[in-house]
Amino acid sequence: MQKFLLITLISAFFQIYPQISEKFDLAMNAFHNQQYAQANRLFEDFFNDYKIVDELYATAKYYSAESLLKLGRKNEAAISFEYVVNTFYWSNYRDKALYNLGLIYFSTAKYELCRLRLKKLLNEYPESDFYGNGLYWIGESYSIENKTKEAIQFLEEAVADKRNKKFADYSLYALANAYEQTGDYDNAVKYYDQLLTYHKNSSLAASAQIRIGICYFKLKDYQSSIVELKSPRLTNLSDEMYSESIYLLATAHYRVNEFPDAEVSYQEVMEKFPESEYYRPSKYGLAWCYFQQKRYDDAFNQFDELSTEHDSIGIKSFFWKGECKRYLGKYTEANNIYKAFLENFPDDKLAEEVKYQLGVVYFNTSNTDLATRYLISANTSDNDLIKAKSFAMLGEIELSKRDYKSAKNYFQLVLDNQNTEKPVFNRALLGIGIAEYHLNDYRNSLKHLNQLDNSDPSFEAQKLNFFIAENHFALNNYSAALNRYNFAAGNDPEINLQSVYGKAYCYFNSGDYENAAIQFLDFVKKYTDDKRFSDAKLRLADSYFGSKNYSAASKIYEELFTADTRLSINPYARYQYAQALYKSGKTTEAINEFINIQEKFPASEYAEVSLFTIGWIYFQQRNYPQSIAQYNNVIIKYPGTKLKPVIYYSIGDAQFNQGKYDSAIVNYEKVLSQFPSSQYVFDAVNGIQYSYVAKGNPEKAISFLGEFVSKNPGLAYSDQLLFKKGEIYYSLRQYDKAKSEYTHFTSAYPNSSLIPDAYYWIGKSSQNLGLGEEAIFNFDKVVNNYQSSELASASILEIGNIYRSTKNYQSAINIYDKGINQLKKSNKVPEFQYNKGMTYLEMSKYQEAYSVFEEVVMYYPETVFGDKSKFELALIDIAGGRFSSADGYLIALAENRTDELGAKSQYYLGQSLYDQKKYNDAITALVRVRTVFSRYEEWLMRSYLLSGDCYVKLNDKRNAAEMYRAVLAKYRGTPIGDEAAQKLRKVQ
Repeated sequence: MQKFLLITLISAFFQIYPQISEKFDLAMNAFHNQQYAQANRLFEDFFNDYKIVDELYATAKYYSAESLLKLGRKNEAAISFEYVVNTFYWSNYRDKALYNLGLIYFSTAKYELCRLRLKKLLNEYPESDFYGNGLYWIGESYSIENKTKEAIQFLEEAVADKRNKKFADYSLYALANAYEQTGDYDNAVKYYDQLLTYHKNSSLAASAQIRIGICYFKLKDYQSSIVELKSPRLTNLSDEMYSESIYLLATAHYRVNEFPDAEVSYQEVMEKFPESEYYRPSKYGLAWCYFQQKRYDDAFNQFDELSTEHDSIGIKSFFWKGECKRYLGKYTEANNIYKAFLENFPDDKLAEEVKYQLGVVYFNTSNTDLATRYLISANTSDNDLIKAKSFAMLGEIELSKRDYKSAKNYFQLVLDNQNTEKPVFNRALLGIGIAEYHLNDYRNSLKHLNQLDNSDPSFEAQKLNFFIAENHFALNNYSAALNRYNFAAGNDPEINLQSVYGKAYCYFNSGDYENAAIQFLDFVKKYTDDKRFSDAKLRLADSYFGSKNYSAASKIYEELFTADTRLSINPYARYQYAQALYKSGKTTEAINEFINIQEKFPASEYAEVSLFTIGWIYFQQRNYPQSIAQYNNVIIKYPGTKLKPVIYYSIGDAQFNQGKYDSAIVNYEKVLSQFPSSQYVFDAVNGIQYSYVAKGNPEKAISFLGEFVSKNPGLAYSDQLLFKKGEIYYSLRQYDKAKSEYTHFTSAYPNSSLIPDAYYWIGKSSQNLGLGEEAIFNFDKVVNNYQSSELASASILEIGNIYRSTKNYQSAINIYDKGINQLKKSNKVPEFQYNKGMTYLEMSKYQEAYSVFEEVVMYYPETVFGDKSKFELALIDIAGGRFSSADGYLIALAENRTDELGAKSQYYLGQSLYDQKKYNDAITALVRVRTVFSRYEEWLMRSYLLSGDCYVKLNDKRNAAEMYRAVLAKYRGTPIGDEAAQKLRKVQ
């Protein structure tokens, strides 16, 4: 369009000013022939002759400025373009002049002016061909000034603008680079990748490929970085770019622990580019590859060569060559290198680290004094990480000295340091946990050890689990301790030993004597020389005793007495041995051992207990006279014995069993009168009560209970004794008196835990007296006020039974629903549901019943009521002709149950098959009633009758008669026998 307009103007101009037009024409020809100096001179001649400010003049001004620009005279060109822009608002060259001004200002680093002109272009010429390019250059100008937010805004528009074809790849690269500068590596990768996708042949492609690798590296996605940096696109690179890409590739391999691959790439850089800036970093990386592969000699050689120069890599290498020697166990050489480092680089930031490592070396060589000196010196550092490591090592030193308080203080300093590295922080958590355990601060120890377990359970797992277990053991949490001991197996033999010992005691203290025996046996087999051997063997015997393996227990006790003289005179061990003898059936030997204990250790706590145990043995043998004599013998030999309450009570029990109730009462009363605060008082009162009842004098028993409670109202179990009055009357079926006593109980002990029981038994007594409404009233009290009591569920069922017995079915449904909704945690809920279904059956509401039974089967399949519901569903299905469903339920019940429900199910399976006219199948099913469920007489006889009916249908009268005769032989004269006789007559 511009060319056409120019030709039109020139043609018109030629007609008016032929001489001046010749100058314009010569200037334009010179411009198009790239003779820019001549063009500029001719345009100046033209301006001297032509003074009309029109489009032709503006055109000449534009090309004059363009000529100056082509000559590199940017400042002069800028002045001319500014003239065009500011003077010829109507010129078709104005947008191009604005664009050129933007480029000039960009190239001369006048970025604000650049953006000013290009934004003017964007605002005033949104349809210009230079619009997209203008967006790109504005974005680039912002990028150069590190104004990445603004750069991203314009570069994203440049990428989206289809007119920006010339700089499309540059726009993508610049945008990706801007995102990279902001740390948004994901978006950076996205736009670099778009460049590679849509502009494969761009001069920026190789650089974009490398940048993608770098971005993935910074995202720590090292595998993706490796893939990108090994791309076949990376060919024909400059030495600088190629060495950089290989170095980055090597480092990515290193980061993913692919040390051999990293080693190869580092060596390639070193071999191909010895003068590259990446040579020394590659050598340093190679040294680290060797170090990570534990090739410490090779690593040392590389670090040693690098350490000859005193740049940052050289200084670090000096330090790490010392570390190589330390890892090789060459502590003297390591020490010399560390000391040389401190001499050469006393002010380097690694100096404090070196002091720390010197402390470590001295610690490893058991020179804790020097270790402590260097570690304390390292703590003067401003480096929090070194401080943390030093304090942690000082804590370890104090742990080794068993100065647990000082150790705890050092470890706490590490934990208080916010910048502590995770491994050091973990070390401090473990250390402070161990210190606190030894200081008996078990809960805080567990707090710190659990913190470590939650954050890094693999950190010194054996030691961590062991000390968690030890803390739980000390707090009597044996189950938790046992779990941790099981995870404490490892390479430390001492911890393995103590874990077996700890597990054994966990089981022992928990009363799991069988497993305790397994663990103690394991210990005594493996650790015969350990100082805990005798104790473990004694506990092995105790564990056998506790698990009722008395023969094994007595054998181990005998071995102990033979092997360890100290244990042979240990009254506890001898007592346990005697008990084991008795429990293993060696009664005479046991009695002799108990006598032996009393004679050899008369002052021992086991002496009088042994004599008492002899009496108890006679009692168990029902040798009551000898038992009583032995009990009295304890009192004779130990008149001040604390066993008197149990002795008098035991004598009373022996006399009760002899039928000497009056004598029994005398001894029971001795317990009450002489030892009113004894734990045997309650049992003695019961003994007196039972004695009176046994004498046929229950009123005296009741009277005694009332008097005793009146005299001792403060006893903890007074309510239990008074409650027994109601129990006695109820057991005698004197329901009026029982109800009265239970009612009196609710007044006397309104806060007793037996109150719900009292109301329940008031209800039961009323129910037995035919007082249904009164029974319901008391059962309701239990349901409404004591829902945590087990009797709340029992009360629901009793109320339901009362309503159903009076055909008040809707009230029964309501009470079952109340139980279902309010007692959701009760194990009686399936029974509530089942009874609800049965109530619907009684109401002839079969569909509702069916739905309820289905719910029971679905939600409580493992309960008896789930199976009972299946049975009811089967009966409803049979009645409805749904035989397939019914048979499924019945077969499952008959196969899985061996009780009466199984027998009924097997019978009704035969009935279902009979109704389906499958007579042979029905006979087979009924035979199973006789073979599997023969002890259930009713269903056995019914199966004979129904089998006979099946044979009748099959016209097999002989077998039919045989079935009927089987019933008649056993039940002649009964209704079922009459039915069999009637059927028999029909087939004869």
